[in-house]
Amino acid sequence: MAIGRKRKKGQNKRSFAIAALRRASLRWPARSEAIRKARVDRGLYKCASCLGLFKNGEFQLDHIKPVVDIKKEQTTMDDYIDSLLCDVDGFSVLCHPCHEGKTLIENNMRVVKRNSE
Repeated sequence: MAIGRKRKKGQNKRSFAIAALRRASLRWPARSEAIRKARVDRGLYKCASCLGLFKNGEFQLDHIKPVVDIKKEQTTMDDYIDSLLCDVDGFSVLCHPCHEGKTLIENNMRVVKRNSE
């Protein structure tokens, strides 16, 4: 931690736990199954939004429902874990442009909510 910076009590523990959960979520079986379901041919996957075909590395797996709810400022660790480790139907394969667009919309919604409070 940088000198002169103060963190809320427990902030380091929470950040550490979230980072560890994010890394571990890459091995979540439903995640692999969602990617497998999007496969249309050897090395080709269908984007759930634009329906284009993309090679491995040209798409991202997206949580259909954001892991951190846009409408809530705070979330419990149980809610976070339930959202992060969702069922196979909670994921979608999106090409990079579609994923960037969805992320931009969600981030704009967060800004609007924050500014309205």
